[in-house]
Amino acid sequence: MFHLEEGYFSLVLVTIVVYSTIWSVQVAGWVAHLEVLTLTTALGLLLGLLAGRQRWLPPWLVLPLALVLGLLIAYWQTATADFNGSFPLFFSALRAWVAIALAGGTSSDDSIFLFLITALSFWLAYASVWLVYRTRVPLLMILLNGAVLLINLSNVPVGYLIFLFVFLCASLLLLLRFSLFESMRRWKRLGLRCADDLGWDFMQAGLLVSLAVVILSWILPGSYVNADAAQIWDLDSNPWVQVENAWDRLVAVNGGVIPSNRGNFTNSLVLGGNPHLNNDIVFRITSSEGGQYIASLAYDTYDGRGWSTSPTYSISLPKGQQIPPEGTPVHAVTLQITVVNPPGEQQPYLFTPWQAGQLDQPAVVLVSKSTTSIVAVLRKGSKLAAGDHYTVQSYVSSADVKTLESVPFPSAAPKLPPNYEGPLPTDYYDPAILQTYLQLPPHLDPNIRILAERLTAGAHTMYDKAVALENYFRGYTYSVDVQLPPGDEPVSWLLFRSGHRAFCNYFATAMAVMARELGMPARVVTGYAPGTYDPSTHQWVVRGTQAHAWTQIYFAGYGWINFEPSPGFPAFTRPLPNQYSSSDSGSTITPGQGISPSATTPRRLPLPNDETGATGGSSQGSGLSWQQSLSYFTLSVIFALACLLMLFAIWWRRLFRHLRLTAQIYGRICLLASWAGFTPRRAETPHEYIQRLSDVAPEQAPLLQRLGDLYVRDLWAPPGSPEHPASSGEMREAPALWRQIEPRLFLYLLRHPYVLVRAPVHFIRWLWEHLRRLWRRGRSFDLPAPTALEDL
Repeated sequence: MFHLEEGYFSLVLVTIVVYSTIWSVQVAGWVAHLEVLTLTTALGLLLGLLAGRQRWLPPWLVLPLALVLGLLIAYWQTATADFNGSFPLFFSALRAWVAIALAGGTSSDDSIFLFLITALSFWLAYASVWLVYRTRVPLLMILLNGAVLLINLSNVPVGYLIFLFVFLCASLLLLLRFSLFESMRRWKRLGLRCADDLGWDFMQAGLLVSLAVVILSWILPGSYVNADAAQIWDLDSNPWVQVENAWDRLVAVNGGVIPSNRGNFTNSLVLGGNPHLNNDIVFRITSSEGGQYIASLAYDTYDGRGWSTSPTYSISLPKGQQIPPEGTPVHAVTLQITVVNPPGEQQPYLFTPWQAGQLDQPAVVLVSKSTTSIVAVLRKGSKLAAGDHYTVQSYVSSADVKTLESVPFPSAAPKLPPNYEGPLPTDYYDPAILQTYLQLPPHLDPNIRILAERLTAGAHTMYDKAVALENYFRGYTYSVDVQLPPGDEPVSWLLFRSGHRAFCNYFATAMAVMARELGMPARVVTGYAPGTYDPSTHQWVVRGTQAHAWTQIYFAGYGWINFEPSPGFPAFTRPLPNQYSSSDSGSTITPGQGISPSATTPRRLPLPNDETGATGGSSQGSGLSWQQSLSYFTLSVIFALACLLMLFAIWWRRLFRHLRLTAQIYGRICLLASWAGFTPRRAETPHEYIQRLSDVAPEQAPLLQRLGDLYVRDLWAPPGSPEHPASSGEMREAPALWRQIEPRLFLYLLRHPYVLVRAPVHFIRWLWEHLRRLWRRGRSFDLPAPTALEDL
């Protein structure tokens, strides 16, 4: 029952696959007390193994028992974690939850989620072992765990992708192990012979192939999205969406403060159906200058289906340090933001008016590698949580309408030679900005450009054309109940086949695309609209329904200017001429104070190789605390050590395999002793060498001397004589004796790692010997004579 024909290494691989998944759930931190999943998973693996190997109970009885047992374990763990071990209190909570579910209400008890996720972790571990050792379909087990792993990895910092790396390597090795085992069993049934250690040869090659496959897939370019396939998941009628809605309604996470429908902000913006936003309060904001749009992320790349952000680097921003404005003139607005119910965040975005200038906490600024434009500001550490509070001082453009109307189109702006080193003209457009923010997908409907030119035919400046596009969309009807037909490009559909009904994602996208068609650098920004003013608290209340997307257009010298194409949302107001006073300092600003074009504030953020504190990270890996970085490093080291240990085990198992058994054992003893600093001497017989080792480790003397004696008699006693171990039957003792002494020798080596001191010398010596053998075309390796064991 406890013997695994497939080998216990397969069980180790199954355990690695399952725990990679479960630990990703814990790292995601959906609720408190997820540490209970470690024990629950261990119980699931153990009981699943017992159930899978036993044969006296039928599966139709074992599986229901496992379901019930998983619920009982989850009940025990949840009651212990959330109710101080009170089972009646948790039962009352369960009964109240059932009543809410039947009445169609919304639950806010996160203990229900802990209960369900604990039961699911037990069932996942149990089913994984059952699928491998009973139904013998490891691929299904891998797919099941992989689905859970990917769901959780989309909600954790990118450094924890080490779980995916470990998962893929273990999965590939497990599939290889089982495929080889089944093949060898079939060969034996057919009477075919194969080497007993064939599995280890395959595992060694499989490990190298697995690492190569994972590393190659890691470095390949990504971000491909199939529009038709993605559309399926965006339809409101999609059963998965309906299940998701019911889950969000009945199962609260962290007390119901992180549902998906208060606004989800990720690194991509795919245009689809109803976002299902609710009216929960997300932020309460005290503003020094009226309601403000607060942004999370700016997108620059449109692929005909949605938006994404091109590669970025990160700049660490200490508390209180000022970010230079991307354009002038600007004035400062100070916001004190309190989180009531945090939005969904793929990364820990700090929502700020565009553009953030100064924060009261450490942060990380994400900057486009190609344009040095700011795309987001991240919080250092965890994502936003209920009760969090931060203060941000942001730059808001002070450019009035007349000023913006004076900015030329990029096509009419001055061009500079590549070797130009003088001061940049205020109306100069960086070619990198034009290349990035004029990008359009191929095969775009030509009618989009025709319509854009017709709508702006009466406007003569870039600003007037942008306003013409903005006003055109504000005549549409705002509705979230839209369904983009499969295969349709969103902008073309909105303009010509939607009935002029859509919501902000579509309006912002359409205006940005049409602006690019006209030669204006444009992008889409996501965040929240200003919300409503509460006179009793003198605060702006921002709700989930204010989750929003709008358009920004780049004006040379003045930076990114906001435009609001969505009907029903407040349009951006432009300052009056000379409304804000200017300051020549530009180093710090206070609300109402402005920075004029003559200020000496830098016009760009530092590049990764500048000596200004930039950290050469990417948008996916920025904003990590030192604890998280230490965790990633520790996990990487553990995984690397596990791989090295696996390779060593394969090599150790194959060592001296072409020699007689006693010679294999004696050779390994000599090798371990040499690593511990006791190399065989010249002209030293095996008996003398074993005696020297026995004097050093007297507690192991009987085993060492017995193995040494077997080796000597096996080597020199006449075959067939009574003294030969094979004739006396003593040879059968050798494997058991070696199993007793092997771990003791390794333990002694750990306490006396002489080999680490001599490692460089041994490595050079080993390299020289191998190069010399290759030069001489190589010779087969034989165990050296007992008087020359130092070559080991």
